Amino acid sequence: MLYDTHCHPYLAQNKSQEKILQNFFQWKWKYLNTVSVDVLSSENNIILAKKYNWIFAVIWIHPTHVLEYKDILSNTIETLRNFYLNNTSQVVALWETGLDYYWLEKLSMQSGLSQDTIKNIQKEFFISHIRLAKELDLPIVIHNREAAWDVFEILKQENCKNFVFHCYSEDMNYARELIKFAPNCMLWFWWILTFKNAELTRIVAAWIPLKNIIIETDSPYLTPSPYRGKEENEPIFTQYALDVLCDIRQESYIDIEKQVFENSITLFKIKKESA
Repeated sequence: MLYDTHCHPYLAQNKSQEKILQNFFQWKWKYLNTVSVDVLSSENNIILAKKYNWIFAVIWIHPTHVLEYKDILSNTIETLRNFYLNNTSQVVALWETGLDYYWLEKLSMQSGLSQDTIKNIQKEFFISHIRLAKELDLPIVIHNREAAWDVFEILKQENCKNFVFHCYSEDMNYARELIKFAPNCMLWFWWILTFKNAELTRIVAAWIPLKNIIIETDSPYLTPSPYRGKEENEPIFTQYALDVLCDIRQESYIDIEKQVFENSITLFKIKKESA
């Protein structure tokens, strides 16, 4: 019962997308979400999800890509709305949206825009994404990099409680605030739990309610330690994310596997008779 809820097989450099998907299917893992970063990948991921009934598409504009669409925000939102309305069986969420301040300097140099201007554009897209997700009754997947409290302020401002935090790396205080605000929100955990400097994140993974946890690979990035430096990450390594989570919690392996899977299919509204 493994569901890689966040991966990008089309971005792999060393293996074809078909090979990556074949590997996942041969291991008999259950589902995966292929996550888009722009309009083109959103369209392609929908096509892929139509081909395989165990793949679902997540469509949206990554915060580091929003400058490409800054002059056509309303048209872009309308395009994504239509993508969903015409493909409701394939699209399960809107993401990867949010704020990314880590790359502000690089984006500023590339675009000639000030960092404050880029922040405001990212916020404008983030708010528009939230409003469309609420209109369509879909969860959003939040990309947060060095922008945690700005992200939280927008979530509160928009009263958005149907969300999951991608690659959660904040501390326990932030997790408490998120869950207090949105008791059914989800936090995504991954290989960062094995990093030497990830003690604060391990504490979160150990102590928050299991009902608030799902797992991901974010492949082809963030390869788990057994393969780091040897090959790219891919969805078959979902097992390692579960193993790491189980190592730091007290519940039984079977209970954790079952609950995390249940969390995932509930969040993305996968029909239980199919799961």
